[in-house]
Amino acid sequence: MADKIILHITSSSNMKKIVKLLGAGLPKQMSSALEYLVTGKCDETIDSVVRHVEGRRQEIAGQGDREIPIWYSPKPGSAGDDTGFNARPEPGKTLNFTMKRIAATGKDKRWGIVLYLIARDFQSNTIFELGACAGISAMYLASAPSVEKLITVEGSEALSEIAKESLKEYKCARVVNGLFDDAIDSELPTLGSQVDFAYIDGHHEKVATIHYFNRILPFLKSGAVVVFDDISWSYDMREAWEILAKRPEFSHTLDLGAIGVCILKTVSDDKQTEAKYWDLQPILGKAKIGNPHGWKK
Repeated sequence: MADKIILHITSSSNMKKIVKLLGAGLPKQMSSALEYLVTGKCDETIDSVVRHVEGRRQEIAGQGDREIPIWYSPKPGSAGDDTGFNARPEPGKTLNFTMKRIAATGKDKRWGIVLYLIARDFQSNTIFELGACAGISAMYLASAPSVEKLITVEGSEALSEIAKESLKEYKCARVVNGLFDDAIDSELPTLGSQVDFAYIDGHHEKVATIHYFNRILPFLKSGAVVVFDDISWSYDMREAWEILAKRPEFSHTLDLGAIGVCILKTVSDDKQTEAKYWDLQPILGKAKIGNPHGWKK
């Protein structure tokens, strides 16, 4: 009982901090996602979304030890130092993952709900995702009521087939199998400058992450949301986040530990003003920086 009381007090205290930040200018569209991260509670309207998506996750996990080949995110530093338009970061090594592991590799339920709430409350219409994996995160995003078009890109052919099965009931969604740069070349020109939600995942390497943002930027709508996944995957990715969070194109950048959320400036924003940086880890909990491939700073 004492533990529950302590948890309630902590949640209440942290929510007061969130409310204070909202009053200080933190984008109000983030309030539902942050409240959920602090309290674990959100409105009941998303219960059916969660049941459907997590049911699909269990279907995938239920295939157990069956293995498929995937491209694993490459070693930090592997992309060199070119973040320009003409760079072409190479994919990682091919590894065999079990279906059970694949089900766990996609964004978990907690962060899937956060993605849904962000897309819903920003009333996102056109979403572009790099790194479909099994399609779990795309299912959460495509479930937001305002979404009319979602393109998600997956380099692994086997994973893209799983993602297609996951998203077959979503008329707004389409899975593209190909290298990220190739998909950017073929898909984004068809969307014009109408992408209002970009989710950059799948290639957890500093230079590659910055490169993909640079390539997507010309197609982003004024005020668009850009979510960078796994910003604490390695020290290398933390460095990427620290660079991206200071980009002059953003009005707000929010560090949630596991993900970074950035808001593109609107036409009325001062283009010379630095982004307002919101470090929410002291409230949400400090993210542990990963050590993939045995790589250390």
